[in-house]
Amino acid sequence: MLPLKKILCPVDFSEHSLKALLNAIELANKFNAELHLINVIAPFPVLPATPHPIGFDIQSYEEELRENSLETLNKLMNEKVPENIKTETRILKGDASTQIINYSEDNKIDLITLSTHGTGALKHFLFGSVAEKVLRHSNCPVLTIRVF
Repeated sequence: MLPLKKILCPVDFSEHSLKALLNAIELANKFNAELHLINVIAPFPVLPATPHPIGFDIQSYEEELRENSLETLNKLMNEKVPENIKTETRILKGDASTQIINYSEDNKIDLITLSTHGTGALKHFLFGSVAEKVLRHSNCPVLTIRVF
């Protein structure tokens, strides 16, 4: 098997991604590898200009979302990941598959572990699958965990 030194596990806090995390933890423990946990926040869609001001501060909303995601990610790490595993956490913003691939390349990740969500055929046709995009475009091996 490949020498695994760095394992990336993107999580979206769904039950599916938590199952992939358990697999990533097991591999990190077995190979004494670093575990990188990331969460990707989709950017807020740009709204067309309106003649009336919108009473919604997008920047504050995105910052609060980022803070809540980081808090949840750190809590998840503290509850699920054994202390003997070196862990990095990061919140990223943008298209999930692009951010996952860029992070893996920038940090010389040896393996990406993520779940497939089994979204419906229509949603998959319209939006594609993050797991599928990562699998097709990643420069490192990808372990997909199919959750039923």
